Amino acid sequence: MLFVTGTDTGVGKSFFTASLVRALRGSGFNAAAFKPVETGCEPECEDALLLSRASGVYLEPVYSLKRPLAPAVAAELEGVTVDFKAVVSRIEELSALYSPLVVEGAGGVMVPITWEHTYLDLAVSLSARTVVVALNKLGVINHTLLTVGALKSAGVKVACVVLNSPNRYDESVDTNYDTLKRLLDVEVFLFSSPPDALKVVSHLF
Repeated sequence: MLFVTGTDTGVGKSFFTASLVRALRGSGFNAAAFKPVETGCEPECEDALLLSRASGVYLEPVYSLKRPLAPAVAAELEGVTVDFKAVVSRIEELSALYSPLVVEGAGGVMVPITWEHTYLDLAVSLSARTVVVALNKLGVINHTLLTVGALKSAGVKVACVVLNSPNRYDESVDTNYDTLKRLLDVEVFLFSSPPDALKVVSHLF
């Protein structure tokens, strides 16, 4: 099992996850991607649909919430009680069917799924190798080091960092990759298009 998290929302986790699963399936793995909790599902869960096209199967989120907010907040506003154990249980069920199952989080590791559990807690519960997706822009050094540090402090195995191509250029784009490689003791990959996911597959397997 793999867990994909990010340094923030909007860093390209879903696009990378879909690309990773396509690369895995193209390499002979019976892989599928699953986003157990998705918010902003109005009218549809766009990330789940994107992942289904890569996986060849639609794996319905355990919780689909309409408001584009942190799961705990959206659930409270919509009168939904999120059962963290049910989320973990569904992931474990799917993990027995797909190898590897790639689980995508929402936002970053400290985003609350419930008021008692964050995505960091989910990563710990799954004992899954974790891929951190970051957007190549000013500020990514701090965000990435904080995310990797939080995961490692909780005993989570960080498999690699994926530095996604920026939406707009700033001067840091030219140096962020080399800086992260100097500061981190995990592999860092540049990602700009689906074929780049093959390098990550080779590293992971």
